[in-house]
Amino acid sequence: MRRSAGLTGVRLAELLSWSQPKVSKIETGRQSPTAAEITAWARACGRAHTASELIDRLHDLESMWVEWKDQLHGGLGGIQSRMAVEEKHVRLFRVYEPMIVPGLLQTPGYARAVLEAADRKNVVSCDIEGAVEQRMRQQEILYQRDKRFRFVISEAAVRHTRGDRETMAAQIDRLITVSTLSTVSLGIIPFDSSPPYLPLHGFWIHDDDSVVVETVSAELTLTHRSEIDQYAHVFTMASSGARFRGEARQVLRRAAETMDE
Repeated sequence: MRRSAGLTGVRLAELLSWSQPKVSKIETGRQSPTAAEITAWARACGRAHTASELIDRLHDLESMWVEWKDQLHGGLGGIQSRMAVEEKHVRLFRVYEPMIVPGLLQTPGYARAVLEAADRKNVVSCDIEGAVEQRMRQQEILYQRDKRFRFVISEAAVRHTRGDRETMAAQIDRLITVSTLSTVSLGIIPFDSSPPYLPLHGFWIHDDDSVVVETVSAELTLTHRSEIDQYAHVFTMASSGARFRGEARQVLRRAAETMDE
């Protein structure tokens, strides 16, 4: 916007009575502008009519990225409660996970191991047992006939041990059972499959409204149509390499047999 107005950073700073470093920090993303600053910037560049759109986009960006350290103020249970509220209104879930069994399909033992690992990573002390109980209650959503769940996970997710061998055996048995539910479609991508594209990180698509991605440091919620469409596309591509129904259960049984060797 500044360049299209023919202004240097120094000149824009003079027009706004700001320091030049402030202009530079805003342009390079090291400082987030306030709504008033965006309005002043747009006006100085002769683009006052774009201010409201830019302010809306800034609010979208700020709501997209929520760091775990901020979410954990209410403990793990607080996160579980928020997720339950958000998922209440979703009708179609499309879930891809390459290295972990999705929370809605976890057993108590597996969930406990996952949450304990998260606890260690975040260097906080949370009510893990309370969070496990909430996660189990949350799974009741799988039995609601007005919802549909499409899970696609990598074989690595069931081969990578969380907890002890008994925990994993119970988790695999749970996946076999849940794969028979009328509301659930469970696909397993075996090691010998070569789908046209395999995403490197997990994600949850909620209807056609949003995509939730968990990173090491934060939870990212994407709501722009082009991004949702991209994730829906790669979900379809990953699904093409998955085994479903009886074939999926065969992959799971082989994984269970391997643990007994």
